[in-house]
Amino acid sequence: MRHRIFAVIAALMFTTGGLTGSWTGEITDTEGNRSSAYLQLLQDDGKITGVTGPGKEHSWPIQHAIYTGNHLTFTATSTDSESGEQSKWFFDLTVNGDRMEGTGEGSRAGQSWKVNITLTRQK
Repeated sequence: MRHRIFAVIAALMFTTGGLTGSWTGEITDTEGNRSSAYLQLLQDDGKITGVTGPGKEHSWPIQHAIYTGNHLTFTATSTDSESGEQSKWFFDLTVNGDRMEGTGEGSRAGQSWKVNITLTRQK
C-alpha cells in the first residue's frame, strides 16, 4: 500500500511539473545594488516555458530552458522601457526545493555584467 501512495505522489509531481509556479526574490550586482526578481515557470512533460523580469507586470519570455537534476539554465532578452535597448541574458540556477540560487550574465552594446540571483517559490 505504501508503495502505491509513493507512486501516486511521484506521478503527480511529474505531471504537475516540479518547477511550475511563481518564484520571486532579488538580484544583486557586483557593486552590491539589489533589485527585485520574478520568474514564472510552467514545466510540462520536460518542456519549460515562462517569463522573467523584475516583476509580473514587467517581464519577458524565457528561451532555451534546460532542467537537468537540480540545475536550470535559460536565456531571455529584456527591453528597456525608456530607451528600447535590448539586453541578452543567460541564467544558471541551482534548484533546492522551493529555493533557487545562481547567477545571471547580461550583455548589451558590447558591455556585459554579472549578477547573483536568489528566488523562492511563492505558495
